[in-house]
Amino acid sequence: MARESELEAILEEFIGRLQRAFGSLSAVRGKRILDIASGSNSSRSPSTGKRTALFEPWFARLALELGAEPVALDGGDLDGERFEHHRLDLGLTGALDFLADASFDGVQDSRLFGSPEFRKAYPRQRDHDRVRAEIARQERRVLKPDGVLIHSDNPRRV
Repeated sequence: MARESELEAILEEFIGRLQRAFGSLSAVRGKRILDIASGSNSSRSPSTGKRTALFEPWFARLALELGAEPVALDGGDLDGERFEHHRLDLGLTGALDFLADASFDGVQDSRLFGSPEFRKAYPRQRDHDRVRAEIARQERRVLKPDGVLIHSDNPRRV
């Protein structure tokens, strides 16, 4: 945290999201949680182009420490992480089709549309609209009937 001054605020935000979604941090234990656009070990700062801890998979790391079973999805490198992870292009239709229906207690997508990598690969608004609709469809499909959307930066819920 000494190296990255914003990290404390990020962790507090993620803790708050989990508390609001599940009622308490202890209720997170045993929950299978999907983290879409989790951040990665290869993400770079948009302002400096240098590696930064701010875009690392902190939500999935926190969920794991709380006893959850996180599954992180990102286009960047997640090798060496202790949670299940998959590297994929979240801008492709059907990229999440490999995930089983009704298999998650919670879903978070909070970094995709602000990601410098995503914006570079998909600069057109029509691409963003298509991906928003696809992410919303996939979230509904993979959430268990009593599952929760923990947080979304997907403003157009479909």
